[in-house]
Amino acid sequence: MDEATGVERNAINVKVFGASDMGRVRKNNEDSFVVGNLTTGEVGLTPPLRAYTLGNLGSLFMVADGMGGEASGEVASQICTLTVPKRLYENLKSLDQVSEGNFVLLLRESIEYANQIIHQNALSDPIHRGMGTTATVATLFGPYLFVAQVGDSRAYLIRQDELTQLTRDQTFLNYLKEIGVEVPGDPETDSRKSILTQAVGSSESVNVKVTYTKVLQGDRLLLCSDGLYNMVPASDILAAMKGTEALANKCQTLIDKANAKGGSDNITVVMAEFSGPGLPAAASTAAVEFKEFREEDFMRHY
Repeated sequence: MDEATGVERNAINVKVFGASDMGRVRKNNEDSFVVGNLTTGEVGLTPPLRAYTLGNLGSLFMVADGMGGEASGEVASQICTLTVPKRLYENLKSLDQVSEGNFVLLLRESIEYANQIIHQNALSDPIHRGMGTTATVATLFGPYLFVAQVGDSRAYLIRQDELTQLTRDQTFLNYLKEIGVEVPGDPETDSRKSILTQAVGSSESVNVKVTYTKVLQGDRLLLCSDGLYNMVPASDILAAMKGTEALANKCQTLIDKANAKGGSDNITVVMAEFSGPGLPAAASTAAVEFKEFREEDFMRHY
């Protein structure tokens, strides 16, 4: 600890806020979000959870966009946002020592566990048959940001006035690109961009993709459902994320922009800011580098 300031030399500070809006067209909100402190197990947007020092088990930020008839999408996304942080916290607390490798394994397992619960719920209740949800879960563990994804809710990192997408939409259109099928030059006009290749709860198993990057001082995280990015251009998203306004105001600005464009879907945003002496300072040329998680990247060599 720095005795003059009372600040831990390795402290990482987290500020966070989130908001969700039904939009102007839908009759109910099938989006859900959750933020939480994985060291204490607390979730929500109470003042202590809006600004705090990162603990040894990290932080969680999550957006889920449900789908299904009647209110099934709402049920699926709520089950997911209730289950994932609770399951991850309980499993982390059961370990004597947590490394980056087993942290990510448990992060994946928490989403797989939510998948089982939602899928079984859908099989047992005809009203909920076929329901599912996206799940984009960002976790800060030490200086590393691990982002787990199923579906097409997105995670962005803002650094030095640049917006970098950390996720890849798991859509049928992107699948066609991956296997080499020629697709239209303007994917925004292609209806296949909204067809998901997987969702949490829609089948017995789910393939959770995890990417990671190292966070620097001043980095900002944005998670959002497609109700935001389908309505608001990336340049406008970046403009709203810049500046010194409170995160609550930034969240509302983005929701207002999506509604001004028509608000054709539910809109959910979660924002976080990272600072403190525990993070490296960001150089003016420090581009965001991220890649798919591999356990061997974090193996200790002695």
